[in-house]
Amino acid sequence: MQRYFGNIQDGFAYLSEDDQFHVVKVMRGKVNDQIEVVSDEKLFLCDIISLKPLKIRVGKEISTNVELTNDVVLIVSLLKGEKMDLVIQKATELGVEEIVLLKAERSIAKINKVDEEVKLNRYRRIAKEAAEQCKRIRIPLIYQVIDINQLDKINADVKMIAYEGMAGTSANFKNKINKIKKGERLAVMIGPEGGFSPKEVEIASENGYRKISLGRRILRAETACFYALSVIAYTLELN
Repeated sequence: MQRYFGNIQDGFAYLSEDDQFHVVKVMRGKVNDQIEVVSDEKLFLCDIISLKPLKIRVGKEISTNVELTNDVVLIVSLLKGEKMDLVIQKATELGVEEIVLLKAERSIAKINKVDEEVKLNRYRRIAKEAAEQCKRIRIPLIYQVIDINQLDKINADVKMIAYEGMAGTSANFKNKINKIKKGERLAVMIGPEGGFSPKEVEIASENGYRKISLGRRILRAETACFYALSVIAYTLELN
């Protein structure tokens, strides 16, 4: 069943114009068809009662428990083209709460102030669609691009930075994840194609980020995101 994020008011669900178009034209919705609508992190089973105009009546609330037990913040350096889109999509599927875009020294991709809001809106749309597809009740927050000197703005109890200088056993990464207590916020930093500079690692360390290894192999930036988030999600969901 198709899921949408919307607003609930006076017994009816209200969707964005894009989602209304999707219901009527893409999904070819019919009167009496049912859809799922998420509002304020609550899931409702709803009935289409009219198409012109689209009217959606709210039915029963459905209990669901798909979110991770801990908030996970992904701090990822800007990546080129479709790589960034893919990271946003898969990070959403893997349960992250927030995605922070980082302008690193060795980032090949650049975002100027003129294009920033356009790209951020694109990334937010990708996150929304991914959250609907994987049946989440939250859409990850995606913030303005920051630089390494703004790490102090990120709120987290456990902070880690993936650093190729630590390449080798991933035991320290696993051990850190296993020690996370329920409810603690976790932030993990992933660098660009060329890795973090020594200065950036130093600044991260000064802000409480502990260096971790993601194994013996040097991974592409997007692969490192998937690897780290998969290990985190798997471990949290087992605990």
